[in-house]
Amino acid sequence: MSTPSFVPASSEAASRASRLLTGFAAALCVMFLASGPLSAVSPQLGAPRTWQYVLHPLFLVGLIGSRAVDGLAEARLSRAWRNAALACAGVWCLVCQVWKYRSFAVNGVDFSIFDWMLFSTNHGRFMYSPIYDVNHFGIHPSYVLLPFVPLHRLWESPLLLCITTALVVWASLIPLWRLAMRLVGSEAIALLAAVAFLTSPWVGALLDGGFRPEVFYPVFGLTLVLGWVERRPAVWIAALVGFLSIKEDAALHASALALGTLVFDRKRWRPALAVLSVSVALFIVNTRVVQPWALAQTGHGLPTYVGFWGQYGGSPPEIALNMLRSPGRVLRDVLTSGWYKLFIPALLLPLLSRQPLVAMLPTLFILGSASYPKMHDYRMYYPVTLLPFFFWGLLEAYRHLDRPGLPAPRRLLLCAVALLSFPLWGGAYVRFGPPRTRVLDALERATGNLRTEAPPVFYAQTVLFPHLSYALSPLPFLDAASTTRPGAVVLVNPELDTFPFSREALAERVADAERRGEVEHLDEGFILLRPR
Repeated sequence: MSTPSFVPASSEAASRASRLLTGFAAALCVMFLASGPLSAVSPQLGAPRTWQYVLHPLFLVGLIGSRAVDGLAEARLSRAWRNAALACAGVWCLVCQVWKYRSFAVNGVDFSIFDWMLFSTNHGRFMYSPIYDVNHFGIHPSYVLLPFVPLHRLWESPLLLCITTALVVWASLIPLWRLAMRLVGSEAIALLAAVAFLTSPWVGALLDGGFRPEVFYPVFGLTLVLGWVERRPAVWIAALVGFLSIKEDAALHASALALGTLVFDRKRWRPALAVLSVSVALFIVNTRVVQPWALAQTGHGLPTYVGFWGQYGGSPPEIALNMLRSPGRVLRDVLTSGWYKLFIPALLLPLLSRQPLVAMLPTLFILGSASYPKMHDYRMYYPVTLLPFFFWGLLEAYRHLDRPGLPAPRRLLLCAVALLSFPLWGGAYVRFGPPRTRVLDALERATGNLRTEAPPVFYAQTVLFPHLSYALSPLPFLDAASTTRPGAVVLVNPELDTFPFSREALAERVADAERRGEVEHLDEGFILLRPR
């Protein structure tokens, strides 16, 4: 596949487009660097989307009004500005992650699953998580976490994974830029694609101050696609190894990539068949050997996520059989899911390319057929498996738009509109407040006293879990029984996220303990419950 060629534009149009692109890059740098200081005033004021509502239409109006569209293909961004924009984006990712972590905005359950997996592995319990009392390889075999075990031993801190999230999300911009240059050949489109990816609500769900293995899907997926498109085995094989190590379902997406190639690019049947064989074999090993072995260690049977498709049955074979018996129901579930939230803002362009669409089908099926609302509605981080193939399809759509006879400048403009529109829709866009330093200091004082006291059983509100010392061996405060267990100590702060309780329910439990004389009030809203 060759790099696209364009009809040369007038030097004047190309010059106008280059100046406009440089101004856009400069505005992005200001937006990213100002996000932290402005967020200290107001999270909404510091949110990039707030400024993109103005910046993106201005860029589009400038393109059309100055007749720079004809020069969009040849617009150039100097290396200095390209590097500056990349560096500012990296700073923004780090500030976002660290500030969210230090402002108690992290999902304490999800993050602590993986943080404690590393700690437990280093202390004799392979991939064990106290949050759900399970070896998490029984839920998702995430081999990508294994290199972090020795790193966590060297730096035994939750910040290891927080910063990893920021760096991995940021690193995804590099293969995305190269993919855009390969498929479209326009630096303007490459820059817009990078901004669309980084500030989209789907990446915003990853930049939540914590960590999930799914954060690796974009960087490994985009690198896999780049190597596949460029036909560079050294690149795509290395990326495939990383991609398949994320979770067991990565094998489904890689298999779909291979199947799409077998159907639409038959000359590459050898590498496609190799990818398919490796993916299927690994999927069987993960689901039939690794997961049952890991679940048996703590007496569990099936992975808990099987219930997400409970409307079709109680076990994977039963679910698969009932899906085959009711294809109309499955199709209805998929079509009525939240797929449109991802594709309509991008003007449906990712659906125009055949191989990328085939690679997206497993995620469309998995999310669409699920009864779990957050999956079915395309919320949180669940759709990120689509992103590598979604952007591949969007960028490759430039070529397919040639079939209706659209000239190159109009095709570029349509791609630009889709990329400018994409990050402006959806509710999970990044916004954050400043670190809650006084609350963190109060928590440190409270847990310091508890370390001296060494209570026999220590429960903590889940939002506090990522900030607690591993030495405390905390258990998650998930049910009411914790507040009545004699000898236990329960640390809560009703002013923070009270999950899994409502704020009213937690306040009622504290009031009941207060009437029994089992409450000790600490600084900044912290409360110790001491059942007798």
